[in-house]
Amino acid sequence: MSRGRERKISGAIQRLVAEIAPQDPITRIRMAWPKVVGDLIAKETYPSSLKGGVLTITCSSSVWAQELDLLSRKVLERLDEEFENSLVQRLRCVVGANR
Repeated sequence: MSRGRERKISGAIQRLVAEIAPQDPITRIRMAWPKVVGDLIAKETYPSSLKGGVLTITCSSSVWAQELDLLSRKVLERLDEEFENSLVQRLRCVVGANR
């Protein structure tokens, strides 16, 4: 039995995920965070809020807050690459419980 041309299911799944994914900016940033900063930093930090162009990042320690502060220019560039017209203009790093 011939089924014709086979298609990968991954394309259909990606379209479905894009269709049902939340569209609010902070949720989209949270979903993309590991891609933006890398897995190591993402395990120690969490985008907790976005207000007035300021993305607040909750960090597991003051060391991670300082590290992310030093990397803020690069993080902002990556956010702009990931999201056209990113609403994030500045990072604010705070120490607290992740998630």
